[in-house]
Amino acid sequence: MAKEKETQKPHITIDGVQISVDDLPEEGQGIFGRIQRLTQKKAVLTLDLEETQASINWFTSRIVAVVNEEGEQKSSVEEDEAAVTKSEN
Repeated sequence: MAKEKETQKPHITIDGVQISVDDLPEEGQGIFGRIQRLTQKKAVLTLDLEETQASINWFTSRIVAVVNEEGEQKSSVEEDEAAVTKSEN
């Protein structure tokens, strides 16, 4: 049981040696905390970037669809106007 808890403690590998955070000097523990915080921040930023890119992709495809729908409506109106003009002649 004690061995399980020991493996669950935060650690860092330096030159191939696993060192428990508790065994680091105070300054090392502070640096380790910063590394953890920055790693978590990076993960959050990566997710935010992925969500932002997905939103950009959705809005880009939506504007293309809107423009295509507008073009189809104009074509339909132009075809109707052409048909009316032909029938008047």
